Amino acid sequence: MMVPHEVPLGPRVFVNRQADFEWMAGFWSGSDRGGARVGVCAGLPGVGKTAFVRRCVEQARAASAFADGDLCVEFGPMQGERMSVSDALGACLLALGVSKDAIPASLAERANRLRSLTARKSVLIVLEDVSDAAQVRPFLPISAASAVLVTSNSQLSELVLDGAEARRLAPLDGAAGAHMLAELVGARVQDEPAAVAELVRQCAGLPVALRVAAAKLVARPNLRIESVVAAINADDSGPAPFTAAGWEAVSAVFSEAYAELDEDAARLYRLLGLFPGRDLTADTAAALVARDAVTTGNAIGTLIESGLLVEDSAQRLSLHALLRRHAAQLSERVDSERIREGALRAVFHHLLVRAAFADQAALGTKRFRCTPATVTHGYRSPFEGSDERRLGLDWLDAERMNLLAVQRAAAAQGWHEWAWQFAEALSAVYVTRRYYVDWTVSSEIGAASAHAAGDRRAEARLRSFVSRAWIELGNPDRARAELLIQALPLAETSGDNRLLASVWEFIGRYRDATEPDRAAAAYERSIALFGGENDSRGIAFVSYFLAQAQWRAGDLDQGEHTMRTASDLIRALPEPDPRMAGRSLTELGRMLDERGESDRARVMYCDAIDVLATSGDAFYEAAAHERLFHLAERTGDQDAMRVSLTRMLRLHRELGSDRLDELATWQDRLTPPR
Repeated sequence: MMVPHEVPLGPRVFVNRQADFEWMAGFWSGSDRGGARVGVCAGLPGVGKTAFVRRCVEQARAASAFADGDLCVEFGPMQGERMSVSDALGACLLALGVSKDAIPASLAERANRLRSLTARKSVLIVLEDVSDAAQVRPFLPISAASAVLVTSNSQLSELVLDGAEARRLAPLDGAAGAHMLAELVGARVQDEPAAVAELVRQCAGLPVALRVAAAKLVARPNLRIESVVAAINADDSGPAPFTAAGWEAVSAVFSEAYAELDEDAARLYRLLGLFPGRDLTADTAAALVARDAVTTGNAIGTLIESGLLVEDSAQRLSLHALLRRHAAQLSERVDSERIREGALRAVFHHLLVRAAFADQAALGTKRFRCTPATVTHGYRSPFEGSDERRLGLDWLDAERMNLLAVQRAAAAQGWHEWAWQFAEALSAVYVTRRYYVDWTVSSEIGAASAHAAGDRRAEARLRSFVSRAWIELGNPDRARAELLIQALPLAETSGDNRLLASVWEFIGRYRDATEPDRAAAAYERSIALFGGENDSRGIAFVSYFLAQAQWRAGDLDQGEHTMRTASDLIRALPEPDPRMAGRSLTELGRMLDERGESDRARVMYCDAIDVLATSGDAFYEAAAHERLFHLAERTGDQDAMRVSLTRMLRLHRELGSDRLDELATWQDRLTPPR
């Protein structure tokens, strides 16, 4: 698999910090303490912690210090949202090549899996914007060849007590700040040493502010530094000063840069301060300011040139947290309430339409949804094509923290219809890529908004759907409360039998985990309701789960008959679902196999493998091969065993599975081929 290199590049110009780099050199070469080295880089916002760590990672890459790559988790808050530790662990496992189907559900299992996966590796894990030591501990590898670097506003003393090394990055002093300006601006800084010293003081020694000031000087080669200093000192029209000592001057630096912007760039800057997410793309920025792509692109270019906006290698745009606060304060003073609300409405609607299209691309248009189809009417899906499922899921994955922040902001604004619709669309990536904690957060916000909007259908849908996440997280009591106490009564009074059928399907899934003997009755109720609505997809999928429940209950004939029916129905759906088609064939083969019908079972397993190999569903193809392997083992067919086991080993390597050692022992039991 490809070695992950997730830590973004640092700034092009990075000077000084010599003592800090010397500390980092000592950290890299630190002695073995029985596990991975842990370093904490602390300091004020804007002091350059992230830039410093990213530059250090670049140096480590150049020296090939971590042969198995680097991972990056950004915990930073967006309107109060922080990525959950459990879901961050899941993202790391995905980056290391673990298939989403092989990722465990609980935080503890994910942490264990990460430790096991990295036990013999040399990997660097960077955790940015950490607020608590508890966010760090699950990521600590046991390999002494690995390391963890943390950035935080605080020193995280609990980690230090456990052996972590800490370094507090101080604001740049006069000489260091002058050096940085010289690197950014050029030799002209040598002609005005007093003005340079004052400019560094005005910027409070914070690199983020020095870059903004330097951008203006670069753009105007004939502008004297003392003129910039005078303009900053004279500025009294900016937003209210920050509360932290020294940031009043920083605010004035930003305001002076803002004063140089043209109207379109100034508008974009102010409104970017309102956007709840961490970053955004150019098309989202265009929606925010209600301007065409060309006008928005020019404004983006101006902001980048001014040093107020950053664009990364993936062309995502972001404001530093200090600049975002400055921009928001400006917007509050300059923009009317109508403009501010209109900007949020426009960008929220833009993202909701995208999210709805992504949901449809990921899980098909025939899936039951409460979101009205009119949400996407008049728009064209950006995910059309042969690979639309992956494109839709990748977009939702990339935007999921931004979308969660937007969903929360929509609820806070009282735009409850949008808030619950975001929750329904996001469920596609939550269920598919197993972000269970974020799923519960989003669904709770969405259900509360659906309740506030008086939409019983949407509330029932979200509460029933998230019950699955609570089951996966090992909390059946919470699943029961969401499903039976809240969702079911709402669905029963909604007048929507398709919704009620869906709720009964999830009741069946809940009972599979808690009361298996009662699951079949729930599934049968669901199928009857779906049948009344002529919902072939619902009937087909629930029949699959019903067959399993009947088989587990000992009703073998009926279980086999139902699974055969389910398999036929799934393969006849107008929107093909090769994963479910392959799974149903595998399950039918298992039932025949357990009844002693080896020849018929072998045919089913082979048919399942053909379907799943073509669709690329490696996890379920491996499961079908495993069934075929054990069938061949019972019949003494060593050649067939060898073929299946060889394919299983390859698939489990692709999946990043933890079963490779187990499968290797199976291989040892085989006699050598003749």
